[in-house]
Amino acid sequence: MENNIKSRYIYAVTRHLPKKIQADVEQELDSLILEMTDERRGNNAAPNEQDIKDVLAELGPPEELALKYYGSERKAFISGVYFLMYKRVLSIVLPIVAAVLAVLAVIGFFVGEESTGHIVIGLLNLTFMTHAMQVISVIIGGVIQAFAVITVIFAVLEYMKVDIKNSDLNNLPEIPEERLQISPWGPIFGIILAVSTTALLLVFPQVIGIFINFNWIPVFDVEFVRGLWFPILLWAIIEIVAEIVKLIEGQYTLRLAMITVVTGVVQVIFAVTVFRNSDIINSEFLNFVGSYSENFEALSFIFDRVIMQPHISLMMIVLIVLFFDILDVVVKVFQSKRA
Repeated sequence: MENNIKSRYIYAVTRHLPKKIQADVEQELDSLILEMTDERRGNNAAPNEQDIKDVLAELGPPEELALKYYGSERKAFISGVYFLMYKRVLSIVLPIVAAVLAVLAVIGFFVGEESTGHIVIGLLNLTFMTHAMQVISVIIGGVIQAFAVITVIFAVLEYMKVDIKNSDLNNLPEIPEERLQISPWGPIFGIILAVSTTALLLVFPQVIGIFINFNWIPVFDVEFVRGLWFPILLWAIIEIVAEIVKLIEGQYTLRLAMITVVTGVVQVIFAVTVFRNSDIINSEFLNFVGSYSENFEALSFIFDRVIMQPHISLMMIVLIVLFFDILDVVVKVFQSKRA
């Protein structure tokens, strides 16, 4: 029991710390707790459960100790362990989002309406400088919006007092098996993917297309997709919320399963809303694809049901991905409970 309480306390302290310092903090805490219990009982007396609890209570709540090890004891708009995760998410997500937006912006201006005339490359050329300024403005605007969305989500979680604190020694989190722990890189990648996909659909939908006969043909109807900005934006926010909850939990819990199911159902609704209308696909792209269907009569079924209805295919892919994501979480929660 003693070692279990101590191990769970150390896990509660280190699980939200950066991976590179976790081992050092674990070792330091273990030595510190052993030293403090020895002082209480004397070197010749083995500490009992109450001695361990007294020492852990003296050390304070795990989240406050984690803040000290992280070098931050901020208590403000976003505080505690939320602030640790908030800083970590921003430090990783924003630079990668900026890089993704830069690539999309450059490609977008080459294949979009802005480049239908001609592009002259030269440092002193006004056209080039105009495009460069547009790229920079898109990057800055996108990063600011990503920062705002992530900040608001963490602030709402803080305001709603979603319980991630471990002040009660009797309610310390169990140490899950390694395979049942959630690596922070998974949720962080999910946040990056959600932001990048939203930027792709709302700002640069023309990037997705095919190049034929020296013409770029977008797959999506640009104006129609941009007209769906509200459900697409809400879809992204729901996905980011789901990923942040995974980051907060750090392991597969019943609460995580419930939230995953709820957010998954909401995302299904948004997926159907976005992809159900055939007008989302560029008619020029459909005409181009249709011109080839006559050459493949044997594959007419595939052309009619899949190739000529790409919006349905995209919707089915998204729904399948959502289903397996929900299933994966639910199964691992069940495995965690059994363990």
